[in-house]
Amino acid sequence: MKKLFSLLILSVITISCNNDDEYTEITKIKVHHYMDTGFVTFFGDLGVINLIQEGDQIGEEEFQNSYQGIRGFEYELGFTYELMVSKTHISDPPQDGSSIRMDLLKVLSKTPASIETEFKIQMTLNSNIDTFFNWVEVDQENNFYLTNSNISINCGDLCSELLNHINNQEQITGVFTHGEEDSYILKEIINE
Repeated sequence: MKKLFSLLILSVITISCNNDDEYTEITKIKVHHYMDTGFVTFFGDLGVINLIQEGDQIGEEEFQNSYQGIRGFEYELGFTYELMVSKTHISDPPQDGSSIRMDLLKVLSKTPASIETEFKIQMTLNSNIDTFFNWVEVDQENNFYLTNSNISINCGDLCSELLNHINNQEQITGVFTHGEEDSYILKEIINE
């Protein structure tokens, strides 16, 4: 009876794991030292996203937006990571979910960005005359931060200029460096 029960369990496991449309591959991922702004869901919700390179793309100039997280990976702003991950292609993903799941296997390297390293982030977007997207939020104490994130913006002498651009619904990009504890230091505002 025990053998029959064990055989039944083994065949159920084999059948459930033997999905021809779902497969897993092992790949290297490089994660950039800063998070960019973007549309984080299919429905157009605003937020911040990781920038990655994968496989043969590693070492090139361009990074791609990554809309799914990496399970088991704790990202820290200001560091570039090289990771070994398992990438599972899901045959029947949830309606509003990704068709790919990534799981951390190993952190290969964690390299700090220089404090002088500048990077650009789109802060607002005019997609047409009637649509204005703004990734900058201001709380009641006049603290600035990127929407749907814990990334604060230290805008210093540029705070009033930044507010004017936002209130006038102008499309702008910020030039930043890294600050302390999940903050970006605004160095310049580019009016596009």
